[in-house]
Amino acid sequence: MKTTLLFTVALATAFSAPVLAQGAGATLRIDSGSAMVSTGGEFATASSGAQLSSGSRVMLGEGSRSTLVYTNGCTQALNNPGVYSVSATCVAANGAGGSNGAGRAGVDVGGAAIITGVTVAAAAALASMDDVEYVAPPPVSR
Repeated sequence: MKTTLLFTVALATAFSAPVLAQGAGATLRIDSGSAMVSTGGEFATASSGAQLSSGSRVMLGEGSRSTLVYTNGCTQALNNPGVYSVSATCVAANGAGGSNGAGRAGVDVGGAAIITGVTVAAAAALASMDDVEYVAPPPVSR
């Protein structure tokens, strides 16, 4: 019983990272000019502060500059005209100074640490449980 429960917790934790990443997104900050956003359909004018989910697309015209600000504080500059896709994790430009909260592969290190900590805590809690099988009580005599 304990092994099955441990296996279930391990599977749930392993699949929670991609699920959390799907809903992750960024906030659009328009630095100059204008931006348009598409969530799968036609592009519409966006305002600074718009919340974008991963998979959304941002289109910049000539002379426009915007920044995607992720929840972990990492920023991705959009400096050239074109269409950009909002990724689930921040993809900072090479050579960007400072700490952006993401590892070399663009992985949110803080999120990975939280998921690992939850997994370890659940495994420790399950390991401390007694391995006593359930025994049905005898029937009540009348």
